[in-house]
Amino acid sequence: MRSSHSLDGVGPAFDDDRLVADAGLLLPATLVSHLGLRELVDEHLDLGDRLGRANAGDKLCALVFLALAVATASTTRTPCGRAAPAGSSAFT
Repeated sequence: MRSSHSLDGVGPAFDDDRLVADAGLLLPATLVSHLGLRELVDEHLDLGDRLGRANAGDKLCALVFLALAVATASTTRTPCGRAAPAGSSAFT
């Protein structure tokens, strides 16, 4: 990792009963970190002189996390954006 922090020592803390920590992204972020996905992409992906070529690994990880967050949100929300009641389908 590029910082002095480790995902292995992170623990969620809630100040509201209705909150979900990190939208379920803590486990995928830990997996990405342990697998070295950022470093793998930075090492093997060459974007040449294209605009936005810097930090390709970070950008790919951001896209993966965005896709996971959107998928999670779309399965737990109604079409109007409100949380679905427990035990019901969001789109019925």
